[in-house]
Amino acid sequence: MNMNSEFDNVTLSELEHEDSTVTILSTFNYTGLQVLYQNKYWDVPPSGNGFIVNIGTLVEDIADNKIIAVKHRVKQMDFIRHSVPCFFNPSFDADIGKSISGRQTKAGKKYNIFGEWMRSYLPLVEPGLLNDNIIK
Repeated sequence: MNMNSEFDNVTLSELEHEDSTVTILSTFNYTGLQVLYQNKYWDVPPSGNGFIVNIGTLVEDIADNKIIAVKHRVKQMDFIRHSVPCFFNPSFDADIGKSISGRQTKAGKKYNIFGEWMRSYLPLVEPGLLNDNIIK
């Protein structure tokens, strides 16, 4: 089953999304990762022996938009692609209602704690996860 981008109809193996908090990723020498910049998707060079750090939408919100989350995706490649992501999230009951300046966050308008917010956000970026057939 192919997934095509709603943005430009490119065949994808990972849909366009912004991460939730902080992701540190190794893509080794594999291509395929793309980021959206100035209304165009650009290829991200492989990380090789280094790492890629993705800032997520919740961090952007809590940091008063001083750090920007980047929408990204993985296009379908004609080879088996490997990557290793590490996701860094606060505890389930972490307060996400206020930014570092004290203003109410977008997330905080509906949720007070990270776990509640993540339960609604994760299925948006990973369709099929945390749906009613998996977790009640």
